[in-house]
This record gives sequence, C-alpha cells and structure tokens, in this order.
Amino acid sequence: MGGTTVNSTIYTTVWTDTEMTVQPFQVYTHYYQRQIIAALCITATCLGIVGNGLVIIAVVVSKKLRTITNVFVVNLSISDLLACSFLPWQAVAVLSEAGWPLHGADWLCVISAAFMFISNGCSTTNLALIALNRWIGITKSVSTTRRIYTRCSIAGMVLFSWIMPICLTVIPTTIGFGQLGYEPKYSTCSWLKDVPMSYIMNILIPIFYFPIQFLVILLCYVSIYRYVIKSSRRMTRHDINSISGATGCVDRAMQKMIWKRQIAVTKNLLHIVLAFVIFVTPSFIAMIPLGYDWSIRMTPYAAAIVFFSSCINPIIYGTSHPDFKETFSRMIFCKKWRNTTQTANVSQPMTQMMT
Repeated sequence: MGGTTVNSTIYTTVWTDTEMTVQPFQVYTHYYQRQIIAALCITATCLGIVGNGLVIIAVVVSKKLRTITNVFVVNLSISDLLACSFLPWQAVAVLSEAGWPLHGADWLCVISAAFMFISNGCSTTNLALIALNRWIGITKSVSTTRRIYTRCSIAGMVLFSWIMPICLTVIPTTIGFGQLGYEPKYSTCSWLKDVPMSYIMNILIPIFYFPIQFLVILLCYVSIYRYVIKSSRRMTRHDINSISGATGCVDRAMQKMIWKRQIAVTKNLLHIVLAFVIFVTPSFIAMIPLGYDWSIRMTPYAAAIVFFSSCINPIIYGTSHPDFKETFSRMIFCKKWRNTTQTANVSQPMTQMMT
C-alpha cells in the first residue's frame, strides 16, 4: 500500500487482478471506531464534570483547602471543567460521516474546538505554576514565599495561564494562520487542515503548550527531590546529636510532622503531573507528520486520551491527597463537618502550598 497527498487529501492505491484504483484515505475504516471515540468523549465528560465540580466545591467549603497552591488547583479544575463541558460536541462530530451534522450551527463546533485548545494550554501552564509553587514553598524561606505570592502576583499568574492560550487560539484565526471548525479528515472540531498556512499551528501549539511547561515541571521536581534528600539527612543527623529539652523535642516533632505532610502533598502533585504527561504526550507525538497510515489513524485515539487528562486529577486528589481525601469523604457521605481551621498561616510555604 502506498500513499500520496493531493490538495491535502490522502489517497490510497488499491491493486486488483485487473486494474488499479485510487481511493481516498480513510482514518476510520469501520464505524465502531467512531463509536469508541465518542464513548470516550462522553465518559470523560461525565467523570470530568462531576470530579472537577467536587474539587471546586471542596475548596469552597473546607478552610484547610484554602491555600495558595489550591488557587492554581481550582484554576486547573475550572479549565478542565470547561473542556469536559464541550466534549459532547466532539462526540457529535466524530459520529457524523458526512460533515458537521448541525447545519446552521457551525459555531458550536468552532467554540468547542476553541475551548478545547484554550483549556489544554491553561492546564499545562497551571501544572507548571503548581510545580513552581511547590519548589518555592519547600526550598525557600517563609518570607521569600510570602514576598513572591502576593494577591496581585497570584492573580497575575492565573490571568497569564488563560491569556496565553487564548491569544494562541484567537490571534491566528484573525490573521489567517488557521481556522477552527469541522475537520473532515478526522471528523472532529479542530484546526482545519486545508486552510493555507495552517501548518503554523502545528508548530506553535506543541512549542507553547508542552516543552516549556514540561521543562519547568521537570526542573522544579528534580530540585525538590534533591532538597528533600539533603534535608532528610540533615534532620536525621540532628536527631542523633540532639540533646535539647522537652520543649525542643516537641517543636522538632511538630516540624517533622509538617515536613512529612508537605512531602505527601508534593508526591500527590507529582502523580498528577506524571498522569498528565502520560495522557498528553501521545497527542503531541501524533502532531509530528510521520506520513504513515497507522500514525494518522492513531491520532484520534491520542486526542481522546488527552480528553481523559481533564478528569483524572480529581481521582488522584480523592485517593492520595490527605486534605482532599477527607473533604471528599465528608461531602460524598454527608458526614458532619468539623469547623476546624488548620494552621495554614503558620507554615505558608508548606501547608499553604497544598494541592
């Protein structure tokens, strides 16, 4: 089998005993493949709306969760919630074999594609901001953390996480570098492949949405790991050589308790980052124009996997984050709420950096 590209349409050469025919290349060879993609979209929608909604409500009702890091967590949940809300239109698109089925409502497909790309960019930027927050909170002093994370700076970071993907989505469409709508090749709401200079978006999106944020995340967590190892050794030596009184022992025990809690929260965040990288990486690999039939056919599945990154975070919070786990349990099982205010102000660079 060979493939050639003519006017952005891929054709496949089919040999028979009597003649050679040229047929348009089809991403979906069977209709059930479309149904699988649609089912993944609907499943991600249900899980994402419920899960991210719980995260937002949990932060509102629990004082322990009103921390600096959770500002970015809520922002992440809002972006994921928006993405999940527009996923059903992706299911409508992929189930249609003859173009966008809702004639006269093409704007729904355009808006769906726009929110998907904006949400994706916002999510990756938020994860980088969370990693940076954890690095500063654990490795820097209390005064340094408070000086960096003021109300204005936090608002600016949140605003930047939205402005960057919005600009990358809106500006190219206004200056002719790309167009959003129903993409017939993959039967999805996305960037149109046949628009002149649309290849620029295949370059800009991977550059601004993935490698920069991933590098920040990687450097932050590697630095945190090295700092934790050194600090743990130092604390061990201090315990061996310590001859302080009872008060000193109590203070030391409190510090160790806070430290262990911060490490647990940081591990939870690391799980979220690893899950996101696992879910998102196939999509960015799929953007590489390899030209093979199998790589083209795998692209919709890679995109569907990205959709699940919007609903996986609440599951991780509910299973491994100490404060979210407790709050989710009380919300779901309607347990009596304890009016406790944790000492988030005492150790802002630590307990205020929770996720």
